[in-house]
Amino acid sequence: MKTRALLLGLLTLLGTELARAQGLGPAPSSFRVEWERRTGFWRPAVEGYVYNESDYRIGNVRLRVTVLDDAGKPLTEKSGWVYGAIDARGRGHFVLPLPESGQTYKIAVDSFDLLARQAQTQ
Repeated sequence: MKTRALLLGLLTLLGTELARAQGLGPAPSSFRVEWERRTGFWRPAVEGYVYNESDYRIGNVRLRVTVLDDAGKPLTEKSGWVYGAIDARGRGHFVLPLPESGQTYKIAVDSFDLLARQAQTQ
């Protein structure tokens, strides 16, 4: 009985790794981030959207914000979240407070959870 359970566990793990190796799910190029500085508020922030151009609904989207100096070299990094799920071919809104104003930023999707494949609507 233990052998059967162990074999089933290994087959499940192998299937999961095989699916990941075949590239199922969104790639980093499946996401586009548009943002702008938030003005008119007392604390510096950026506001924008993450566009999910894949066929999968995603959630727990974590963003990495890199603060750049005038020469384009990284100074610091900060993380933030896009709250809620982003449907396939949809977008999610975010507002990220920043430690400094007046800098240049680079914002990219750092990680996400794959929730489900969604059928394309016409």
